[in-house]
Amino acid sequence: MRVVVVAESFAPQLNGVAHSVLRVAEHLRARGHVPLVVAPAPGATGGEGASPQGERPYGYEVVRVPSVPLPGYPEVRVALPGRRVADAIARHRPHVVHLAGPLALGAAGGAAAGR
Repeated sequence: MRVVVVAESFAPQLNGVAHSVLRVAEHLRARGHVPLVVAPAPGATGGEGASPQGERPYGYEVVRVPSVPLPGYPEVRVALPGRRVADAIARHRPHVVHLAGPLALGAAGGAAAGR
């Protein structure tokens, strides 16, 4: 099964959502499924670290979208979803899209999945 997980945070961030998404994708891959994680670019690089074609540091594809620091909480990144989210979902051709967060990236992922 092809699964897309759209996450408002992901490694290298250290929080419950990032950890849960990392483990879900690992379990999917271990069981023969093909996960794709769509997540904000890490704080050190912001939009510069965004990867339209994806990266594979965990053995499955991770597509990073541009992000900005949340005012007052610079360690928290907020994604700036654009066409990259819909393109990644369409390219992966998923059977399931899981939205791991209700903010901007989750809304964009839900809209793209609906199309």
